[in-house]
Amino acid sequence: MTESTGSELIVREDMPLEATAPGDTVRASWNFSLDKMRQDTTHFTEEERTLLIALFRWCIDPLHPIRRDIAAERLECSPQLIYQLLTGKYRKPDPAGSIKVKQEDGSIKHFSPAHPSPEFMRNLRVFLALEAKKYAALTDDFVLTPTANRVFTACKLGIESHTPVILSGTSYVGKSWALKHFQAHNNHGRTFLGEMEAIGGLGSVARVMAEAAGVGYKGNTAKLLKKVRNATSPDTLWLLDEMHLLHHTYRRGSFFACVENIRRIYDFTQCGMVLCWTNLEHLQNASQDELLQIWRRGVHKVNLGNMPTKGDIGCILFHAGLSGEPIMDETGDRAVKNCVFPERDLEAAVRVRKKTIVEKPYDIIRQLAKRDGLKAITERIRYGRKLANKKEGKIAWEHFVDAHLRIEKNAQAPEEWT
Repeated sequence: MTESTGSELIVREDMPLEATAPGDTVRASWNFSLDKMRQDTTHFTEEERTLLIALFRWCIDPLHPIRRDIAAERLECSPQLIYQLLTGKYRKPDPAGSIKVKQEDGSIKHFSPAHPSPEFMRNLRVFLALEAKKYAALTDDFVLTPTANRVFTACKLGIESHTPVILSGTSYVGKSWALKHFQAHNNHGRTFLGEMEAIGGLGSVARVMAEAAGVGYKGNTAKLLKKVRNATSPDTLWLLDEMHLLHHTYRRGSFFACVENIRRIYDFTQCGMVLCWTNLEHLQNASQDELLQIWRRGVHKVNLGNMPTKGDIGCILFHAGLSGEPIMDETGDRAVKNCVFPERDLEAAVRVRKKTIVEKPYDIIRQLAKRDGLKAITERIRYGRKLANKKEGKIAWEHFVDAHLRIEKNAQAPEEWT
């Protein structure tokens, strides 16, 4: 089969890498792994390698999976061309080439490695840009808050310093949401996101990181960790979320083994890392003993606090249409002190069972932020918007308070009958 570049396809494809994964047809269509891809594409330019790896990483991501044949159709080429480019087996006829291939008639034909055509690279850039825009349009619920900005700063510090950044903060302040947003919108081909699991131990860490890196999840723990190291380069950024879950295991010492193996990957590759914790207690307790090395390597430590800030909530309220636009400071960032917040004495009246209940949104929000985190506030906004839609109107503080009262009522046990 001849491609538009004038090169020829001279090898057959291997068996799908994940052929035995039930229902995982998208991953099976990309039948190669990132560690092998890095080794096989060293003859490409840095830009060619970066874009091809970005194509592979984008299409196997569970957030926006795309089969290879669909991607090939969008790129106006054949699936076989993508296969041979990513496996380094794309060749062009060359009388002086060092690669010899025996033809069906017994003759010998010479080939040399070929680069992707300018037309293919142009289509690839357009494809990745359009996919990023489509994904951003589908995830427009993300709100850039001061805390999200601090998470982005932690990620950038990891890239610039090539060190593990220790990111910590209580549950539901927006850590995971911000990490996912950063990974999807910043150099997708070199930014890997993995969420740790409880109880699984070192084997689970290896599987999570292997799957995030695109090297498959089959093999023993030592083999998977080696493949992860080979797929990681100094310009890679690892975002490892839910690190505190590594302590929840039956095996004594497993927590230290997991963290130390992650440190060894960093030592081997000198990549950037962001280690995200909800509870730093176990790491801090061992910071001068078993985990001294990872603690000292983590020069940058970013603490997001124990509750959402007023700036975070102010930006979310503006996004929901419940407050005015935050005032920008001189740098163009939303300064925390300038975020608009409901007045302390603002009251909203709600009619419940022929009774009028008056609540202060400020007090409700402050209580929820301290007790439950951002999710409790955003859920009341969602519920309030639903109540407003029933009346064909825009959300107002009355709808927010109404949603709050309904949620609090559902949490109460029913009254005893007499």
